[in-house]
Amino acid sequence: MKLTTNTFLILSGILALAVMACFPITLFAMPLINREQPEPVDSLATVQAIVTQTMFAMTQNAPTQTPLPPTLTAVPSTATPVPPSNTPLPTATTVSYCDWITFVKDVTIPDGTKFSPGDTFTKTWRLKNRGTCMWTSDFMLVFVNGDQMGGTTAVRLPGPVAPGQSVDVSVTLTAPAKRGHYVGYWMLRNPSGVLFGFGDHANKAFYVDINVEDLPHGEVAGNFYYPSEFNPPLILYFENARTGETIQFSIPEGKPSYKVLLPNGTYYAYAWAPGFNLQGAYVNENLTMKSFIVRGGQLIKEINLTDWSPYPHSRGE
Repeated sequence: MKLTTNTFLILSGILALAVMACFPITLFAMPLINREQPEPVDSLATVQAIVTQTMFAMTQNAPTQTPLPPTLTAVPSTATPVPPSNTPLPTATTVSYCDWITFVKDVTIPDGTKFSPGDTFTKTWRLKNRGTCMWTSDFMLVFVNGDQMGGTTAVRLPGPVAPGQSVDVSVTLTAPAKRGHYVGYWMLRNPSGVLFGFGDHANKAFYVDINVEDLPHGEVAGNFYYPSEFNPPLILYFENARTGETIQFSIPEGKPSYKVLLPNGTYYAYAWAPGFNLQGAYVNENLTMKSFIVRGGQLIKEINLTDWSPYPHSRGE
């Protein structure tokens, strides 16, 4: 068969197209042909690794399999450990102060005592030296706060007071002019100027507590010093020194003393023995009758009737 030029050109074109069609397939297949094959797997090593990992996990995550501590290790407890027998137990610290008071009692003027405005009274406390230092006459009873009730703010102790001993300390006060409830607080002061009192820290003050009221009556008490061992029946008179009005009481036979209630005021006191025509009176040194003042809520003592005479006594001051 004789090839012509046209025929050759046609066959060359077909061959070129075939080659071009196969080129992409070759490019795609080459990586697959040249890919490295994986190394063969060691089955025994794989099994050993799995067993090792499983044992490690069981050791870390199984709390119930935690081994018990050695028998020589003490098991901790919530109770406070007891010290060894040769270790001394701690003791409570005893607090003590050089200057310290134990309050014993109110000797006079119980809490809530009633006074009239302007009444003068003496408050006394009994205190015990609880401290370790001696109190001397340089120690002072001092007002610290509250209602002062008068001009007095400091009073010296009467004398030395050793630790464990007690002492009565007093101050003279005056009831305020207005009605009401009044409380004044007092402490002791050492020569260095340090205040101290009673209580756990030696810092509590003791106090005086009164009520001021317009009480209409007071009490008067005294004795009859009649000039014989026999006390006859008497008529007791209280004469108002300003108005001249009298209040009288019948005193039975054989009674040597009296105690009566009187309205507030200034009085003379005298008694008459009707069967013997003798008068006795509360008198001055010059034998004139002596006046006295009755204040509401107050007891006036020692209004004693003496100097019995058949003649009436003149009025004095």
